[in-house]
Amino acid sequence: MHADARTRGARLDGQPVAQPLGDPQPPTARGLLVEREHRGHGTRAVVVLDGEDERVGRLGDAKDPVATAVDDAVDGDLVDGEHGVVGAVGDALTGDRPHDVTHSAQVVGAELDPAELASPGHPLTCHFCMLPLPHHPWVPEPGGCQDGPMNAPWQSPGASRASVAPRLASLAGIAALVAAATTMDELTETITERASTLMGASRAVLAVKDGPSRLRTIATHGLTPSQARQWASVDLDTRSPLTDAVRTNEVVSLASRAEVVDRYPDLDDGSERSSVTLPLISRADGSAIGAVAFRFDGTVGPVDPELVWVLGVLADMCAQTMLRLQAEAQSATRAAQLEFLADASQALATSLDYRQTLRQVASLAVPTHADWCSVQMVDDGLLRTLAVAHVDPDKVQLAKELETRWPPDPDRPGGAAQVARTGKSLLVERVTDEMLVASARDDEHLRVARELGLQSAMSVPLVANDRVLGVLTFVAAESGRHYTHDDVVFAEDLARRAALAIDNADLYSQTRRVASVLQATLLPHDLPEISGWEIGTVYRQAGRTDVGGDYYDVSGLDRGRVIVVLGDVMGRGVDAAVAGSRMRSAAKVLATQDPQPDALAGAMDRFMAAEAPTPMASSVYVLFDPPQDELAVVVAGHPPPLLVHAGRTRFVTESGSPVHGLGELPRAAARVPFGVGDLLLLYTDGLVERRGESIDIGLKRLQAVGEELLTDLDVAADATDLDDVLAELADSVSDPDRHDDVAVLAFRRVV
Repeated sequence: MHADARTRGARLDGQPVAQPLGDPQPPTARGLLVEREHRGHGTRAVVVLDGEDERVGRLGDAKDPVATAVDDAVDGDLVDGEHGVVGAVGDALTGDRPHDVTHSAQVVGAELDPAELASPGHPLTCHFCMLPLPHHPWVPEPGGCQDGPMNAPWQSPGASRASVAPRLASLAGIAALVAAATTMDELTETITERASTLMGASRAVLAVKDGPSRLRTIATHGLTPSQARQWASVDLDTRSPLTDAVRTNEVVSLASRAEVVDRYPDLDDGSERSSVTLPLISRADGSAIGAVAFRFDGTVGPVDPELVWVLGVLADMCAQTMLRLQAEAQSATRAAQLEFLADASQALATSLDYRQTLRQVASLAVPTHADWCSVQMVDDGLLRTLAVAHVDPDKVQLAKELETRWPPDPDRPGGAAQVARTGKSLLVERVTDEMLVASARDDEHLRVARELGLQSAMSVPLVANDRVLGVLTFVAAESGRHYTHDDVVFAEDLARRAALAIDNADLYSQTRRVASVLQATLLPHDLPEISGWEIGTVYRQAGRTDVGGDYYDVSGLDRGRVIVVLGDVMGRGVDAAVAGSRMRSAAKVLATQDPQPDALAGAMDRFMAAEAPTPMASSVYVLFDPPQDELAVVVAGHPPPLLVHAGRTRFVTESGSPVHGLGELPRAAARVPFGVGDLLLLYTDGLVERRGESIDIGLKRLQAVGEELLTDLDVAADATDLDDVLAELADSVSDPDRHDDVAVLAFRRVV
């Protein structure tokens, strides 16, 4: 259809009217046939409208499905009795310009071949009549309609869609397989094997860019094993049809051996042949992602442009499918990495034994993310291997033997030692044989290293608080994977989490060591054995650090007397433990000057006023005096002692006073009868306090349990171990969540 068809004497594609259309239409209809061979694109269907947008004729075989589809499309979009075209035809007919409708995919659909019908003086519009699809980077920018030439590097004036149609029909099955490929293996097998057979190619090579400067062959056809190894990896600076096609984004055609010798003398193998190499171009940015080469042995002369056109269509489909598969693979890889990071984080968070946890993380990494995974820790400036993981236990043993027989040089550039020194990640995208030769100590070392089949590696530092703790290494071997900078980002994420776990575990270990030292200063190593007395004790730490501020001390005096101090400083942690240690030491020294509870409590007030180790502290001071059958007690802001006398229990509350830290206060001592068989229980608030509960409830619970456990002890036979009784009492009374330390002391007079 053409705009000038509405005018008498119109010409279509420069050809005069030859005959009217076959349909019985009024003579005013300006529909004319144009011979197919005179049209640049071989149109299969033309519909002509008159000035009233009435169809006046059509060109094409009524049995042709394409012609029928166009005819039906126009019929469906014409409005009877109205001047206008609607629907897909109307949308395409911009500005009432029939020229555009012939090039509109809206009208003909993706499977049809619209052609340009231009007339002299008619302003042309840009259209994309040929493959590739619209907006392909190979297509020139809009600027003019090209009647004859095609629009891609592999298209030429010598080929037309009509002439390549039979080959395209043969290609349809392969094209469907390419488009439907779900794995790279399916795609490469289709391109190299099936396409070579269809096109009569004796050899084929499919290569993709491997980083910014190399090509990696991923499939071949017709090559010997040695030839395949030769082209396994090629530097882009190397002159070859594959590399030239990628660098220039152009088709490289070689018509004969002579042309090969002239352009690529290193590739001459003495045989006559022709070849064509096509770039695989991304439609997103127009860059070459690889190339595919076909060789035709025994064929001399320029490669058939029709064949180039068909192979170009296949190369384009291959490139887009390859990008799709790569995107799907990257998405799946990222999902697997995130899942792995979640699992590793959980493992790192559930244990403070970072050595065992890192061994578990290394095992989790193989084989999904690495064929080998190792963890090395810095120890006295040297790297020591903590874990090596591989799915094959024999290879793990081999790696250990390698390290034992040929220990790595810590001062040599590269490897984990360099990462430990610099704190910067190291990526080896491709492990070459030259690298193995350079690092081998001797021939045997080189032989074993080659047997491992190393392909790629990356090492990342384990850094916490600007300190390198170790190195995490991933190695690819039999899987054939090659690590990229994206993989390094993933490994660094894992390393950060592992380093944090290591640092936390190390801090915990240090705190435990400090706690064990401080604990020795808070509590006596052994309670003194004092004649006539049975003494029991229980001490339980809160949390996981074993550090608190509860302290006590017991000393025997003359005439069978016993002085006891039990206290609790404010706060928790190392500071509280240090303060408790100082309070215990001060009380022990001051008790030697005057052991009376009121005097000792006053002396502690003066000590706090002069050099307070803590803002506040509660204490209880007891002096047992067997000759007088009594005890003297001062309670300074502390829970009251529990007295067991004559089979009954009660709290000693007669001597209550505020905590230490409020200045020097009156501290009157209460004197309570205490005879043979009596028992006094001293404790810290951790025994009776629970979150969200009044301390009175805890005191009642203690008294009830005390009535049950402490009133029926066999004094004469001494058959009951007091420590065991106190342990049972603590279990029954204290908070199961252990939010605070618990210290319990019991003194029972046996004579």
